[in-house]
Amino acid sequence: MTMLAAIPYASGSAIDAFMQGLAAQLRQRGLRLGGVVQHNDDACDDRCMAMSLEDLGSGRRFPISQNLGDAAAGCHLDAAGLAAASAAFAGALAERVDLVIVNKFGKQEALGEGLRQEIADAVMAGLPVLIAVRHDFLPAWRDFAGDDWVELAADAVAVERWVAAAIRLAA
Repeated sequence: MTMLAAIPYASGSAIDAFMQGLAAQLRQRGLRLGGVVQHNDDACDDRCMAMSLEDLGSGRRFPISQNLGDAAAGCHLDAAGLAAASAAFAGALAERVDLVIVNKFGKQEALGEGLRQEIADAVMAGLPVLIAVRHDFLPAWRDFAGDDWVELAADAVAVERWVAAAIRLAA
């Protein structure tokens, strides 16, 4: 049994809502969570102008997108917001949470930046870690994680089954 699980997903899927819902379900079951999930406000369209990360330990939100104006063709990640969100992982490690959830292994992590070190720190601390990985970032994910991870479908029952087993193993 591995303590690291990834949920591969296709571009355009509702992975952010899935991860938010999953975190809410696990919290209702009494689990102590660390890490971050992504929120997109109602005005967020395909250009991703209004993204934030929620620290699952404190509930604090960190804006992670910059408004580049109406002529922009895409979103621009605010690296300062992402760096501020990394504090969520320090709390998870200090408090020995039951599970660390990471919204995504994305472009920044594939480039060796973003929350990559925080993910590694949580794994090295022996905490169960659940992360979403878009299909086009799977090669970079495999380079980072090696072979010691399990692939899960975006299915709450299957994920909760893995979470329960990982928590038992970590205890």
